[in-house]
Amino acid sequence: MTGLAIPPDIRFGVGGFPLAFTERPEAKDRGAVFAWLRSVGLDAIELQMTYGPRMTAEQGRRYRALAIADDIKLSIHGSYYIVLASPDPAKVLRSVDTLLRTYEQADILGAREIVLHPGSLYGAPEADVSRRFAENLERFMAQLGKTDISLMIETAGKVGQMGSVDMILDVASTVKGVGPCIDFGHVHARSLGELETPDAMAQVFARIDEFQRSNPDTPTHFHYTPIHYGPRGEIQHRALSDIDGVSNKPFHPRPEPVAAGLAALSGRFTIISETHNSQEKGAIKLKSLINSDAYGHKDASDLVE
Repeated sequence: MTGLAIPPDIRFGVGGFPLAFTERPEAKDRGAVFAWLRSVGLDAIELQMTYGPRMTAEQGRRYRALAIADDIKLSIHGSYYIVLASPDPAKVLRSVDTLLRTYEQADILGAREIVLHPGSLYGAPEADVSRRFAENLERFMAQLGKTDISLMIETAGKVGQMGSVDMILDVASTVKGVGPCIDFGHVHARSLGELETPDAMAQVFARIDEFQRSNPDTPTHFHYTPIHYGPRGEIQHRALSDIDGVSNKPFHPRPEPVAAGLAALSGRFTIISETHNSQEKGAIKLKSLINSDAYGHKDASDLVE
């Protein structure tokens, strides 16, 4: 219908199984997480397969049915062992095999987004390593064939890793089937604290907004957590409850500027909270901020798929 403004598809969810869920009696059955998420007002979960796909097909089909019943969006965090940027051809071949199996797992689950860390810089300039990564990624996508599952490449949290915001958005703009996963905690840690300033946060969101407007059919994925970092970048995810930090040095990024930036985006996206042992609290906080009158969304029912 011409002229009708369609609200963006915004999902709020958790990375893995939060402690608040796993400590409940019903958590003996991990499939209970979908009803639990719905009960706390969330609608997405990112299943952690960081050490390889291990779920049985039967379990995957059951999770898919439960997620559909409670309208929970599923995504997968792929294995850390997938290193398409490696200079070792044997490692790349093993990575391709693992990633193909991850796509098979995602298809069984009904997940339409797989999150992947691009990997180490191997001591080389990011421009050189990202070129090799993009070339291997294009070959993988050609081998994979037609799919509606997007591979979301994630920003890195350590200085020696590939995955700046510009690199991620450039790859997502050029390789079909690839989207960006912007982890605000990683961006902050990798830059050694830049997201403490409003100007730096605004610059990141300006790049994201530019990408979304230029690539309206490409999904965008986000991770959020306050983070503890050191000279080499990421050390530890932190919880909202300890956001004021230690030694009077607060942890960033704060949820308020992240929520303000997200609320202003025009494209669809999913935001996954990875706040330490309290993922649901981070997601609920962001949802309440984004849905507040101050940020322009009045109720989650306005956010449709």
